[in-house]
Amino acid sequence: MTFWKNSKLDPLRKYRFQVQLGDILWWAKSVTQPSPDISTGEYQLINHVIKYPGIVSWNDVDITIVEIGSKGIELYNKLKEQGYGLGNPKSDGIKKQHYKDMEVVINKIDADGKIVEVWTLYNVFIKSLKYGDLAYSDDELLDIIITLSYDSAKLDTNSKSLFEGDATAVPAEATIETAPEQ
Repeated sequence: MTFWKNSKLDPLRKYRFQVQLGDILWWAKSVTQPSPDISTGEYQLINHVIKYPGIVSWNDVDITIVEIGSKGIELYNKLKEQGYGLGNPKSDGIKKQHYKDMEVVINKIDADGKIVEVWTLYNVFIKSLKYGDLAYSDDELLDIIITLSYDSAKLDTNSKSLFEGDATAVPAEATIETAPEQ
């Protein structure tokens, strides 16, 4: 029996998420989830190569939002406030401590509107802003892609409801019941 035939299971859906940057909550168009990369090293022992794990680094996260009003200008000004010398050749550049209070959280939501998984990114800074392409032949919404770099991330499975404010725990491990196929 396949897992989706079990009525007790509710797989997470790609479209049920929200992104929180500091105190701003966005229903973003898309976001890449944090993902670690572990470097490997090799050691040669006679005719054998032994591999061992190395240092963990985290891949950048891309958040795509829809341009609403002056959101692009707000993000541009935010970069300037954080120390980026946009258009100013005398600027000293970005200092990471400007971002120390910026918390980035990605919430995954179930069908009942409860947050079931929470990614929290630590020591985050904006790496790039990509304003969408303009074209007369296209009538789609204008996007802004925000690329974030960060030092580490934590995945938490404590859940809370988006609507009622109650807190319930989600088990860390879910068992999948299978029945013999007929």
